[in-house]
Amino acid sequence: MSGSVLGLLIGSVVGRVVVLAGVRLAATEASLDALGYGAVAVPLVVAASYVLTGRPRGGRVGVGRRARGILWCVELAGWVLWRSVVGGLDVARRALWLPRPDIAPEWFAYTTALATPTARGALALVANLMPGSLTARLDGDRLEVHAISPAVDVAGSLDALEGRIARIERVWSARGRDAGVDVGPGLGHP
Repeated sequence: MSGSVLGLLIGSVVGRVVVLAGVRLAATEASLDALGYGAVAVPLVVAASYVLTGRPRGGRVGVGRRARGILWCVELAGWVLWRSVVGGLDVARRALWLPRPDIAPEWFAYTTALATPTARGALALVANLMPGSLTARLDGDRLEVHAISPAVDVAGSLDALEGRIARIERVWSARGRDAGVDVGPGLGHP
């Protein structure tokens, strides 16, 4: 392993450890009781992240691309948080506050155009954070999704989420850049 690749790997590991340790400390409010668990959990999660994404490859991501990717990740987190609040209120209204529950569960298939298995997995996992939908299965580029009601625009939400993930994939994934991932609206809805 060359020195530049080793440096890239060490920088990647340190970066992931710092970010995950920071998240862990924030989530546990830096409780001394949780430090022992964090000492075990953080390295395990870092190792799992490399199993899912592979080790970093050579090549540099410019500062502008990296900053854009970080901003898009923050924007994605804010969008998911907002959709979760709005969707949670809608689900509560449907289930509790109407004269009778307004729930008509349905299944549908969603085909994604995301280029990498990691991005498709992220789409399936993050979609579960949006109330009113549940990704039950991911098979290649096809997601099987359960929706609380046909009135909930789950496909539209998945399109918007997919577009956000595609932007991030395009910036940070060599395969995403090379594969010419389309970052326009309506990527996956048939």
